[in-house]
Amino acid sequence: MRSEDAGTDRGSRAGGGPWVAAGANLALGVCAILPGTFIHWLVTHYLPMDCTNGTTTGGPGCDRDTYALASFYKEAAAASGLVVLALTVVVDVLMPRQERWSMRVWLGMTVLIPVPFFAGLALGRF
Repeated sequence: MRSEDAGTDRGSRAGGGPWVAAGANLALGVCAILPGTFIHWLVTHYLPMDCTNGTTTGGPGCDRDTYALASFYKEAAAASGLVVLALTVVVDVLMPRQERWSMRVWLGMTVLIPVPFFAGLALGRF
């Protein structure tokens, strides 16, 4: 057995395993906590209101002011979401393709990315 064949065999076994793919996607999920938190705030706290028209005075929700930080949360969610998306493409598509690992395993494990956020949400951390 040649030394280059042994390295290729070991590399394909290590990268092709589901545990490595699961660990990498859970680590991506830790990075995805930030955009998840921003999106969670937008969904739970920010209510879009159409009270800009001067004739609308008593519509539902028009007695509340819009949040001043809403634009910050929207921009932060978009920017951090794009970073996590780029990391996901690198880790789950480009790395396995370069190393000739099974793409099916790596793409299948992408469902684990939101697990750290939902675990923190269930524990009341966010």
